[in-house]
Amino acid sequence: MSNGENSEHLDDPDFLSDYVSSFGPQDVRSLRVNFRPGINAQEVIPYHIPPNRGVNRALLQNENINIAQLSPNNYVKSFIKKLHEVILSARANTGTNESLTDALVAHILYRVFDFDQWPLGINPHPRLKFMVGPDVSLTVIPEFVVKCQNYILLDKHLHNTAIGPTNNYGEPQIAGEILACANENVHEARIPYDVTVFVARVISTYVTFYRTTIKKEYWNELADGCPLDKSITVARWPVSSDPVNGFDLAEPNRRQAVLDALCRIYIVISEYQP
Repeated sequence: MSNGENSEHLDDPDFLSDYVSSFGPQDVRSLRVNFRPGINAQEVIPYHIPPNRGVNRALLQNENINIAQLSPNNYVKSFIKKLHEVILSARANTGTNESLTDALVAHILYRVFDFDQWPLGINPHPRLKFMVGPDVSLTVIPEFVVKCQNYILLDKHLHNTAIGPTNNYGEPQIAGEILACANENVHEARIPYDVTVFVARVISTYVTFYRTTIKKEYWNELADGCPLDKSITVARWPVSSDPVNGFDLAEPNRRQAVLDALCRIYIVISEYQP
């Protein structure tokens, strides 16, 4: 281990941040979690919903938009209304109103795809924990978790004014949430095994996807403390030098990409059989 790593105490769980919400680059290095751009969409996204091509950001920024005329489907009109409110909120304030983004995300999870239908299940704001070594316990409360056997989809949004290069665009916090979600399945199984986690992060109207598989050997090392050999690699899509710039739900083609991705994830996790 280098002198720099020794000075950061990367192998000592007691030097991890007390809360996952405070995770930074040093915590990620201690837990040996690495983020990188995905090679292609298929690496992150495991099929066709009309994108409402006439509904774009220019239209949604119009305060006098007549939503009733945009679709004969009430669920679609409700989705457009929530998207419209998020965009107006982001334009009027320094950050998007959190409750409006919550409402938009909930509509997608419950109405567009029904991730709350057996064998899946939505758990809003669950209190999750994971251990690093025998003594250090870390707690996280994500926004939404969709769980089914081996696969967990964590849907998380952050304030768009609170993330940037100084905190690695909030990805250290995502790393902690991934570990906490995956640990729930390992804990229930009572044995370490490979766990795949899909993440959809929403910032205002922008969606970024992540995917990783945590190998059982990593869990074995984590039980003793900060991993010294095994690590986790989290792939990100779409590829961007700025992870905040995901697929924009306000634009038809980007909205279609998000809906297609969620549809594929829905199929994969709902069809999984242990």
